[in-house]
Amino acid sequence: SSPLLLPALESFTGDFHYQHSLKNCRMEISDPSRPTEESPLVANGGEHDVESSSPASTATGTSVREEEMAKPWPATLERGLSLLATPHVGDAEFVDAVTKSPRFGYYGTPGAGGMRHRAGKVIPPVAPTNQNIIPPEDRQQLGGPWGSFRNLSEKAMSFKSTMASLRGDALAQQSAAAAAVRTKAEQEDKEIDAHEYRARILSAQGGGGGKKKNKKAAATAELDEVHRSPGFDREKAYDTVRMKDKKAEAAKAKSGSRDASFSQCVFNMANILMGVGMLGLPFIFKSAGWGGGFFITFFFGAVTWRTSILIGRELNGDPRPGHSFDDNPYKSPIVPGSSANARMRKPLNTFPDIARESFGEKGCIVLSSVLYFELFSCLSIFFVSLGDHLSTLFPEVSETKHMCIVAIVLTVPTALLRTPRLLSYLSAVGTFATVAVVLAVVASAASAGDITDMLAERYNKLEDTPHHIMWRTSGLPLALGLIAYAFSGHAIVPSIYSSMKRPQDFEKMVDITFLIVIVCCSLVAVAGYYMFGTFVEDQITISLAKAGTAPQLAMDMLTWLMILTAFSKFTLTMFPLALGLEEIIAPYVPTETAMEVASSLIKLVLIALALAVAIFFPSFSFLCSLVGLICTMIVSVIFPAGAHLVLFGERLPLWEKAIDWLFVIGGSIMAVVGTIATV
Repeated sequence: SSPLLLPALESFTGDFHYQHSLKNCRMEISDPSRPTEESPLVANGGEHDVESSSPASTATGTSVREEEMAKPWPATLERGLSLLATPHVGDAEFVDAVTKSPRFGYYGTPGAGGMRHRAGKVIPPVAPTNQNIIPPEDRQQLGGPWGSFRNLSEKAMSFKSTMASLRGDALAQQSAAAAAVRTKAEQEDKEIDAHEYRARILSAQGGGGGKKKNKKAAATAELDEVHRSPGFDREKAYDTVRMKDKKAEAAKAKSGSRDASFSQCVFNMANILMGVGMLGLPFIFKSAGWGGGFFITFFFGAVTWRTSILIGRELNGDPRPGHSFDDNPYKSPIVPGSSANARMRKPLNTFPDIARESFGEKGCIVLSSVLYFELFSCLSIFFVSLGDHLSTLFPEVSETKHMCIVAIVLTVPTALLRTPRLLSYLSAVGTFATVAVVLAVVASAASAGDITDMLAERYNKLEDTPHHIMWRTSGLPLALGLIAYAFSGHAIVPSIYSSMKRPQDFEKMVDITFLIVIVCCSLVAVAGYYMFGTFVEDQITISLAKAGTAPQLAMDMLTWLMILTAFSKFTLTMFPLALGLEEIIAPYVPTETAMEVASSLIKLVLIALALAVAIFFPSFSFLCSLVGLICTMIVSVIFPAGAHLVLFGERLPLWEKAIDWLFVIGGSIMAVVGTIATV
């Protein structure tokens, strides 16, 4: 059993090259429910992944991102939208967790058949194989030496057994020799470390030749350094890794926590509904008149209030009001469908879950694509808003140049650097801006009153009377799109619902929230249109800045606040959109560094495309109206009503079915007709 016979035998069988190639292959754990373990192949020279073998991830079974990639697309949508659901001031750990790129290459390379299936089925990963290596199970189908070996093994099994025995003995001898060499080397390293450690101790005790320290702190630091054991640095590095993993798990637990109070949920939902779209509310009255503006505002407010309640019932798993149940749907011990008092279906967590349960995987993909398109459109809207507000401060520079400059600046916090602490503070800017806009518009209208005659004289349009109209039918489609965009945000509703301490109070929370939102929107719309009439801009803050009725310093501060708001919302909106695209390419990416590069490239491309759309359609009202008519009408009206019919149709009374069908059919008609009329 001499090792000298092994190369000849291995060259004959070909197994040596195959086994050697497998040593460099990295295997992944296919079942997300099993604890991640380091494969023996990894220990023999393969690449070791810190995340998959860290203490935190081992304790929980898998890392957060691996659990995510075990689900069908879009698994990252919910955590991406949670960044927009509520301000996260100073919570850098949470922001870092929700903005981190998906797990790269979790199912191996696509060439090895490891890409996860987009129809909801997960293809188990296999060990990647080199294209030049032929697996043993395929060799018997070939001719040449493989066929010869097959015939030989069939006719002479005793020779094959002898050969395997020789190979095993040789490998055992080689392993024993290698183990002995490693043991001796480790022992020598320990002796060297111990010798250096003793030398440092003796040197410190000897006084160092009578030298005096200038500072007590320096002496203490040197003494601490001397008394450190040889393995101190290694333990410290390992503790750092464990601490990072614990923080990531804590952020994951926080993102999925269900302890938000009633008032917090009211604040979060009102903050979502009263976004940048509020700036265009006075323009709705300019387009449709006093009567048309009030009709559109209250009508669409009632529709979106109803669909928000429908989404809550779909998440609850029952068509009855949430307050009909005493227990939390996510903690209920009662099996759904087990009795008349039990919930009809299992509770759901996310918007894609509702779509998948109602319309299957294809329906989920369609709805998610619409959501991502809406997010992309919002990026273009933010570009236009930034260009318009900067143009009021620096009129000598064109809006296009302003948008290009802003696009370059935006690459820093979005594409080049992922700064969680900065993002955590930017998330609160929108809330402060909303309050500032409401107060500024109402205060300006109360102090200055109707200034339409002054503006008509300034712009030489004295003949254009009256400056306030009662009804304009031709402006209803544009007004409908603007109000739809202002009331968009239903994709965030599942995040708010699942975060509630008492989901049974969801419908009461929706009632109070929509009452607050409609009152605030009506104040802004009425005050802005009363003050500026037909001269109002599609963004009320620009009208305030140009009017000159308020102190210039106050208007400049408000304009800069809106610039910062658009900047922050652009940065925050970029991440859920980019995560959805990164999730698609993640199985193809081999390393963490490559994933970071791909993430930056995706964000740069999105910035360039959004800038191109903004330059080609530099109208805030036009873009908002199109997004509202196409995306918001689907996400906030058609989909919730359709899913309500599919999930609970057999249990719904006739009047609820009629309302749902009215929303589906009426929403489709308004989306098509309104888009054509607006374009």
